[in-house]
Amino acid sequence: MAFFSIITPTWNQAEYIEDTIKSVLTQRFTDLEYIIIDNCSDDGTEEIVRRYAEEDQRIRYIREPDHGQAEAINKGLKAATGEVVCWLNSDDFYFDEYVLENVEAYFKRYPKAGVVAGDAWYCDKDKNLTEYNESDRGIGKKALRRWYYIVQPAMFWRNHGILLDESYHYAFDWKFFIELFEKEKVLWAHEPYAVYRMYEDNKTGQDNAKRKKEIWRLQEELGDSKANVAWCKHVYEAYEKAEEKNRPKAKKRIDRMSRILFHLSGRRIACF
Repeated sequence: MAFFSIITPTWNQAEYIEDTIKSVLTQRFTDLEYIIIDNCSDDGTEEIVRRYAEEDQRIRYIREPDHGQAEAINKGLKAATGEVVCWLNSDDFYFDEYVLENVEAYFKRYPKAGVVAGDAWYCDKDKNLTEYNESDRGIGKKALRRWYYIVQPAMFWRNHGILLDESYHYAFDWKFFIELFEKEKVLWAHEPYAVYRMYEDNKTGQDNAKRKKEIWRLQEELGDSKANVAWCKHVYEAYEKAEEKNRPKAKKRIDRMSRILFHLSGRRIACF
Protein backbone atom coordinates (compact mmCIF):
# COMPACT_ATOMS: atom_id res chain seq x y z
CA MET A 1 0.00 0.00 0.00
CA ALA A 2 1.40 3.36 -1.04
CA PHE A 3 1.02 6.63 0.84
CA PHE A 4 -0.37 8.47 -2.21
CA SER A 5 -2.79 7.25 -4.87
CA ILE A 6 -2.75 9.69 -7.78
CA ILE A 7 -5.45 9.31 -10.44
CA THR A 8 -5.32 10.73 -13.94
CA PRO A 9 -8.41 10.38 -16.16
CA THR A 10 -7.64 10.92 -19.82
CA TRP A 11 -9.09 10.88 -23.29
CA ASN A 12 -7.13 12.04 -26.35
CA GLN A 13 -4.67 14.22 -24.46
CA ALA A 14 -1.46 13.15 -26.20
CA GLU A 15 -0.51 16.81 -26.56
CA TYR A 16 -0.31 17.31 -22.78
CA ILE A 17 -0.25 14.03 -20.86
CA GLU A 18 3.52 13.57 -20.94
CA ASP A 19 3.92 16.74 -18.86
CA THR A 20 1.40 15.32 -16.38
CA ILE A 21 3.13 11.95 -16.11
CA LYS A 22 6.60 13.45 -15.73
CA SER A 23 5.42 15.76 -12.97
CA VAL A 24 4.25 12.71 -10.97
CA LEU A 25 7.14 10.36 -11.61
CA THR A 26 9.82 12.96 -10.86
CA GLN A 27 8.48 13.68 -7.35
CA ARG A 28 11.14 13.38 -4.65
CA PHE A 29 8.57 11.56 -2.47
CA THR A 30 8.30 8.19 -4.22
CA ASP A 31 5.83 6.19 -2.12
CA LEU A 32 2.96 6.41 -4.58
CA GLU A 33 0.81 4.50 -7.01
CA TYR A 34 -0.21 6.23 -10.21
CA ILE A 35 -3.53 5.12 -11.72
CA ILE A 36 -4.19 6.32 -15.27
CA ILE A 37 -7.73 5.74 -16.57
CA ASP A 38 -7.94 6.03 -20.37
CA ASN A 39 -11.26 6.16 -22.23
CA CYS A 40 -9.74 4.33 -25.25
CA SER A 41 -7.81 7.30 -26.65
CA ASP A 42 -6.89 7.07 -30.33
CA ASP A 43 -4.52 10.04 -30.66
CA GLY A 44 -1.26 8.54 -29.37
CA THR A 45 -2.07 8.80 -25.65
CA GLU A 46 -1.90 5.01 -25.27
CA GLU A 47 1.60 4.81 -26.71
CA ILE A 48 2.87 7.53 -24.36
CA VAL A 49 1.34 5.96 -21.25
CA ARG A 50 2.51 2.43 -22.08
CA ARG A 51 6.06 3.67 -22.65
CA TYR A 52 6.18 5.16 -19.16
CA ALA A 53 4.36 2.19 -17.61
CA GLU A 54 7.03 -0.17 -18.95
CA GLU A 55 9.69 1.92 -17.23
CA ASP A 56 7.93 2.53 -13.90
CA GLN A 57 5.95 -0.16 -12.06
CA ARG A 58 4.12 2.42 -9.97
CA ILE A 59 1.86 3.11 -12.98
CA ARG A 60 -1.40 1.17 -13.26
CA TYR A 61 -2.88 1.73 -16.70
CA ILE A 62 -6.60 1.01 -17.14
CA ARG A 63 -7.78 1.43 -20.73
CA GLU A 64 -11.50 0.85 -21.22
CA PRO A 65 -14.63 2.81 -22.23
CA ASP A 66 -16.33 5.07 -19.73
CA HIS A 67 -19.27 7.49 -19.74
CA GLY A 68 -17.41 10.60 -18.69
CA GLN A 69 -14.74 12.04 -16.46
CA ALA A 70 -16.59 11.42 -13.19
CA GLU A 71 -16.93 7.71 -13.93
CA ALA A 72 -13.26 7.49 -14.89
CA ILE A 73 -12.14 9.18 -11.67
CA ASN A 74 -14.44 6.93 -9.64
CA LYS A 75 -12.78 3.88 -11.20
CA GLY A 76 -9.48 5.22 -9.94
CA LEU A 77 -10.85 6.06 -6.49
CA LYS A 78 -12.27 2.55 -6.14
CA ALA A 79 -8.93 1.04 -7.17
CA ALA A 80 -6.85 3.33 -4.94
CA THR A 81 -5.01 1.72 -2.03
CA GLY A 82 -3.14 4.80 -0.82
CA GLU A 83 -3.63 6.54 2.51
CA VAL A 84 -4.06 9.85 0.66
CA VAL A 85 -5.75 10.28 -2.72
CA CYS A 86 -6.08 12.97 -5.37
CA TRP A 87 -6.65 13.33 -9.08
CA LEU A 88 -4.55 15.19 -11.60
CA ASN A 89 -6.14 15.80 -14.99
CA SER A 90 -4.12 14.93 -18.07
CA ASP A 91 -3.55 18.54 -19.11
CA ASP A 92 -2.39 19.72 -15.65
CA PHE A 93 0.85 19.06 -13.77
CA TYR A 94 2.50 19.47 -10.39
CA PHE A 95 4.33 22.72 -9.72
CA ASP A 96 7.67 21.14 -8.82
CA GLU A 97 9.27 17.92 -7.57
CA TYR A 98 8.71 18.81 -3.88
CA VAL A 99 4.88 18.82 -3.93
CA LEU A 100 4.20 15.32 -2.55
CA GLU A 101 7.03 15.65 -0.05
CA ASN A 102 5.48 18.83 1.31
CA VAL A 103 1.93 17.42 1.36
CA GLU A 104 3.05 14.26 3.17
CA ALA A 105 4.77 16.40 5.79
CA TYR A 106 1.54 18.34 6.44
CA PHE A 107 -0.50 15.16 6.89
CA LYS A 108 2.12 13.75 9.28
CA ARG A 109 2.34 17.01 11.24
CA TYR A 110 -1.45 17.45 11.45
CA PRO A 111 -2.97 13.96 11.88
CA LYS A 112 -6.49 15.39 12.36
CA ALA A 113 -6.43 17.09 8.96
CA GLY A 114 -8.55 15.27 6.39
CA VAL A 115 -7.69 17.55 3.48
CA VAL A 116 -4.57 19.48 2.52
CA ALA A 117 -5.50 22.25 0.09
CA GLY A 118 -2.68 23.93 -1.78
CA ASP A 119 -2.42 26.98 -4.01
CA ALA A 120 -2.03 26.76 -7.77
CA TRP A 121 -1.00 28.63 -10.87
CA TYR A 122 -3.03 28.94 -14.05
CA CYS A 123 -1.08 28.63 -17.28
CA ASP A 124 -1.80 28.77 -21.00
CA LYS A 125 -1.44 25.93 -23.50
CA ASP A 126 2.31 26.51 -23.68
CA LYS A 127 2.80 26.36 -19.89
CA ASN A 128 3.32 30.10 -19.49
CA LEU A 129 2.17 30.97 -15.95
CA THR A 130 -0.66 33.51 -16.05
CA GLU A 131 -2.33 33.84 -12.63
CA TYR A 132 -1.66 32.74 -9.06
CA ASN A 133 -4.57 31.39 -7.02
CA GLU A 134 -4.78 31.01 -3.25
CA SER A 135 -6.96 28.00 -2.56
CA ASP A 136 -9.01 29.65 0.18
CA ARG A 137 -9.07 33.09 -1.52
CA GLY A 138 -8.84 34.46 2.00
CA ILE A 139 -12.46 33.55 2.76
CA GLY A 140 -12.43 29.95 4.01
CA LYS A 141 -14.58 27.03 2.99
CA LYS A 142 -18.15 28.26 3.68
CA ALA A 143 -18.29 30.26 0.44
CA LEU A 144 -17.62 27.05 -1.50
CA ARG A 145 -21.36 26.33 -1.55
CA ARG A 146 -21.77 29.42 -3.75
CA TRP A 147 -18.44 29.85 -5.53
CA TYR A 148 -16.20 27.07 -6.83
CA TYR A 149 -12.99 28.92 -6.11
CA ILE A 150 -10.53 26.12 -5.23
CA VAL A 151 -8.16 24.69 -7.84
CA GLN A 152 -8.80 20.96 -7.88
CA PRO A 153 -5.35 19.54 -8.82
CA ALA A 154 -3.89 21.15 -5.67
CA MET A 155 -6.25 19.14 -3.39
CA PHE A 156 -5.21 16.02 -1.43
CA TRP A 157 -7.42 14.09 1.04
CA ARG A 158 -7.39 11.00 3.21
CA ASN A 159 -8.80 7.97 1.48
CA HIS A 160 -12.23 7.33 3.04
CA GLY A 161 -13.85 5.93 -0.10
CA ILE A 162 -15.85 9.06 -0.99
CA LEU A 163 -16.92 9.03 -4.67
CA LEU A 164 -18.13 11.53 -7.26
CA ASP A 165 -21.73 11.96 -8.39
CA GLU A 166 -21.61 10.62 -11.96
CA SER A 167 -24.90 12.28 -12.90
CA TYR A 168 -22.98 15.57 -13.17
CA HIS A 169 -20.79 16.28 -16.19
CA TYR A 170 -19.44 19.75 -15.33
CA ALA A 171 -20.10 20.25 -11.60
CA PHE A 172 -19.18 16.82 -10.24
CA ASP A 173 -15.95 18.11 -8.71
CA TRP A 174 -17.66 21.12 -7.13
CA LYS A 175 -20.28 18.92 -5.45
CA PHE A 176 -17.60 16.47 -4.35
CA PHE A 177 -15.48 19.13 -2.63
CA ILE A 178 -18.49 20.74 -0.94
CA GLU A 179 -19.29 17.38 0.64
CA LEU A 180 -15.66 16.54 1.42
CA PHE A 181 -14.86 19.91 3.00
CA GLU A 182 -17.95 19.73 5.21
CA LYS A 183 -16.96 16.28 6.52
CA GLU A 184 -13.22 16.82 6.95
CA LYS A 185 -10.90 19.27 8.67
CA VAL A 186 -9.22 21.29 5.90
CA LEU A 187 -5.65 22.51 6.18
CA TRP A 188 -4.98 25.46 3.87
CA ALA A 189 -1.34 25.15 2.84
CA HIS A 190 -0.38 28.38 1.13
CA GLU A 191 2.15 26.79 -1.19
CA PRO A 192 1.87 26.24 -4.96
CA TYR A 193 1.15 22.56 -5.61
CA ALA A 194 -0.24 22.45 -9.14
CA VAL A 195 -0.41 24.19 -12.49
CA TYR A 196 -3.82 24.22 -14.15
CA ARG A 197 -4.04 24.75 -17.90
CA MET A 198 -6.76 27.24 -18.83
CA TYR A 199 -7.84 27.22 -22.46
CA GLU A 200 -11.07 27.22 -24.45
CA ASP A 201 -11.18 23.47 -25.05
CA ASN A 202 -11.10 22.39 -21.42
CA LYS A 203 -14.25 22.14 -19.35
CA THR A 204 -13.62 25.19 -17.20
CA GLY A 205 -12.82 27.19 -20.30
CA GLN A 206 -16.12 26.05 -21.78
CA ASP A 207 -18.29 28.26 -19.63
CA ASN A 208 -21.46 27.34 -21.48
CA ALA A 209 -25.16 26.98 -20.85
CA LYS A 210 -24.82 23.27 -20.05
CA ARG A 211 -22.43 24.09 -17.22
CA LYS A 212 -24.71 26.87 -15.94
CA LYS A 213 -27.63 24.44 -15.97
CA GLU A 214 -25.68 22.08 -13.73
CA ILE A 215 -24.83 24.93 -11.36
CA TRP A 216 -28.55 25.72 -11.15
CA ARG A 217 -29.27 22.06 -10.43
CA LEU A 218 -26.54 21.89 -7.77
CA GLN A 219 -27.90 24.97 -6.01
CA GLU A 220 -31.39 23.44 -6.05
CA GLU A 221 -29.95 20.28 -4.54
CA LEU A 222 -28.10 22.19 -1.81
CA GLY A 223 -31.31 24.05 -1.00
CA ASP A 224 -29.63 26.93 0.83
CA SER A 225 -31.29 29.88 -0.88
CA LYS A 226 -34.33 30.26 -3.10
CA ALA A 227 -32.95 33.60 -4.28
CA ASN A 228 -29.70 31.98 -5.38
CA VAL A 229 -31.55 29.17 -7.17
CA ALA A 230 -33.65 31.76 -9.02
CA TRP A 231 -30.54 33.70 -10.04
CA CYS A 232 -28.78 30.56 -11.28
CA LYS A 233 -31.84 29.68 -13.35
CA HIS A 234 -31.83 33.18 -14.82
CA VAL A 235 -28.12 32.94 -15.68
CA TYR A 236 -28.62 29.55 -17.36
CA GLU A 237 -31.52 30.86 -19.45
CA ALA A 238 -29.53 33.98 -20.41
CA TYR A 239 -26.57 31.83 -21.45
CA GLU A 240 -28.81 29.52 -23.45
CA LYS A 241 -30.38 32.45 -25.29
CA ALA A 242 -26.97 34.06 -25.94
CA GLU A 243 -25.61 30.81 -27.40
CA GLU A 244 -28.68 30.34 -29.60
CA LYS A 245 -28.15 33.85 -31.02
CA ASN A 246 -24.33 33.59 -31.03
CA ARG A 247 -23.83 36.56 -28.71
CA PRO A 248 -20.74 35.85 -26.57
CA LYS A 249 -20.69 39.42 -25.23
CA ALA A 250 -24.08 38.83 -23.61
CA LYS A 251 -22.57 35.93 -21.66
CA LYS A 252 -19.72 38.13 -20.46
CA ARG A 253 -22.21 40.77 -19.30
CA ILE A 254 -24.26 38.31 -17.28
CA ASP A 255 -21.08 36.84 -15.78
CA ARG A 256 -19.95 40.32 -14.66
CA MET A 257 -23.38 40.90 -13.13
CA SER A 258 -23.15 37.61 -11.27
CA ARG A 259 -19.77 38.54 -9.77
CA ILE A 260 -21.01 41.96 -8.72
CA LEU A 261 -24.12 40.43 -7.16
CA PHE A 262 -21.95 37.93 -5.29
CA HIS A 263 -20.12 40.73 -3.50
CA LEU A 264 -23.19 42.94 -2.98
CA SER A 265 -25.11 40.02 -1.45
CA GLY A 266 -22.35 39.17 1.00
CA ARG A 267 -21.39 36.03 -1.00
CA ARG A 268 -24.92 34.63 -0.79
CA ILE A 269 -25.85 34.84 -4.49
CA ALA A 270 -23.64 33.72 -7.37
CA CYS A 271 -23.45 31.54 -10.47
CA PHE A 272 -19.86 30.95 -11.51
